[in-house]
Amino acid sequence: MNRAERRRQLKAARGPASKREAALAQAARQLGSGQPERAYQVLTRLLAADENDLDALHFAGVAKYQLGDYDAAMGHLDQAIELAPTYAEAHNSLGILHLEAGRADKAADCFRQAVAHRSDYANAYTNLGNALRDGDALEEAVDAYLHALTQDPTATQPAYRLAATLISLGRAEDALGAIEACLSIDPWCQNALASKGIALQMTGALNEAQALHDFDHLVQPVEIEPPSEYDSIQAFNDVLAQAVHDNPSLTWEPLNRVTRHGAVTQDMLVKPIKPIRQFEQALRNAIDRYRDHLVADPEHPFLNRIPERYRLTFIASILKEGGWHPSHIHESAWLSGVYYVDVPLAVAESATVGDGATEATTEDGGWLEFGQPDYQLPEGLKPFTKKFQPVSGLARFFPSYFFHGTIPFAGDGERIGIAFDVYPDV
Repeated sequence: MNRAERRRQLKAARGPASKREAALAQAARQLGSGQPERAYQVLTRLLAADENDLDALHFAGVAKYQLGDYDAAMGHLDQAIELAPTYAEAHNSLGILHLEAGRADKAADCFRQAVAHRSDYANAYTNLGNALRDGDALEEAVDAYLHALTQDPTATQPAYRLAATLISLGRAEDALGAIEACLSIDPWCQNALASKGIALQMTGALNEAQALHDFDHLVQPVEIEPPSEYDSIQAFNDVLAQAVHDNPSLTWEPLNRVTRHGAVTQDMLVKPIKPIRQFEQALRNAIDRYRDHLVADPEHPFLNRIPERYRLTFIASILKEGGWHPSHIHESAWLSGVYYVDVPLAVAESATVGDGATEATTEDGGWLEFGQPDYQLPEGLKPFTKKFQPVSGLARFFPSYFFHGTIPFAGDGERIGIAFDVYPDV
């Protein structure tokens, strides 16, 4: 065999591997940019060529997870682990599936496997902390988060998760230390800001806590103007409601969304139909008006980065009787909000004050509540809260770091909302 033939054989040997690596890189990019369907198509071709391709199996599991097909996701990940029991990344991904399905103990076992096979796996330590926290093993969760930060001191997630767990344990000063460390990495970490107000309240710094979580002034009602072809906002809402019902991504109670006894879409700006494009423009007009009236404040984490340009995402949800959204924040966004397309009669007829804001009442089913965190608080601690009545045709704008959720309601009808996030375009 001469030198040219050897070069051709070497090139041929490298060819398939190079194509495989390129395909895996393409799938990874697509998974990272919210295109799991396209990623899965690429991965399916790789698995057709080699059904035991470990990386393709793992990514296929991630793709199916993003698509909401948890059974298929688990099948891919189980197969990868069966072929390679020390595959730490697959154990980690499988643990995430179990955690979102409410199986904290099984999730913790998966994450322990991941760190056993890869001791520097910061993300798996963080996930282990999340599973332990969900299982009420708070002291162990603290240790897991500290392990994660030892491996990656620049990671924000273990830092703000650590802070929340320390709050649950009543260790407010330690929590503030973890929060400030997190904010030194990312001064606009929404999760850290969400917990900071609670920790400040625990230490008695009530004025500072109130300024950060000023629900009275920073939660604003905003009217949305219907497109000119509609004679009323109700006529436009009727079309929007149908568009939500017809959206192909609408899924009943998906595991990876904050919805209970309800349905939710994926981002409706992916392949939007005409009513959704019209709503986007109407919403952008309202956001621009709202933004232009804000007064910049360099000392406030919401008012110190008012964006000139931004990108927008939004999803829709449908809640029926007994449905609710658990408390959550909108991570990484600057401004969030919800537009009410339809409100059940029983919710619409609740007692109201002014623009729909009121203190706690016995008739607040379906209302939007701010201030309750998504984690356990020390006994006796009552954080600042505020409730607002949903009004069809009205939007509510608020900083993305505000914890918010809804209260289950009784009665017929559907509560249809479109939740949106504004991300500064820098």
